[in-house]
Amino acid sequence: MKKMLLGMVSITGLLLCTACGGGEGGSAKTQQRLDESFSASFVMEIDGTTAEGTVTKYDDGIWSAEFYSPSEVAGVVLDFMGEDVTASYKGLAFSVPQAAMPSKALLLRLIGAVDETAAQEHINGSEKDGLIECEGELEGEPYMLYLNKDGSLAEFRLNNMNGFITFSEFTADVVMTTTVTTVESFEVTTTDTTDVQID
Repeated sequence: MKKMLLGMVSITGLLLCTACGGGEGGSAKTQQRLDESFSASFVMEIDGTTAEGTVTKYDDGIWSAEFYSPSEVAGVVLDFMGEDVTASYKGLAFSVPQAAMPSKALLLRLIGAVDETAAQEHINGSEKDGLIECEGELEGEPYMLYLNKDGSLAEFRLNNMNGFITFSEFTADVVMTTTVTTVESFEVTTTDTTDVQID
């Protein structure tokens, strides 16, 4: 009788533990929101440096990231068009600054992971700490993409680079705008006081 009672208590305890743990680590699904245009604020941690800004996806492989901090890259905008990356600051285009190189590499991996996930009809993962955890690999580098239950970006981790990005203020359906600046004429004065008019 004692053995039977002990066995029932053990089975009941096992069932209770299984029921409690069912919410974490179990399979989970979320709606597909990464295949649309969106914008989100980010905080990036890489190589002991913290950077903040906004990242925007316009289409597959077409992204933009604007940095607000640190001061070395504040105001810098990185535009991603496939494998091409250009940087600009207050309308002036230039090569990507050295201070932004680790950030550029981490952002490229993020873009690859999100675009890869966006190609799936349904997003499946496992539930962890209230988020949907999606594992993947890009060029031999494992990554973890975390989504909120509504399908919006929550976090991206790339262990090989020891870096991660957290997201907030996810906004869907972002429209791309372009600004064209033209100069009709300007005056150049040389040291010999000769005025040159360019029309």
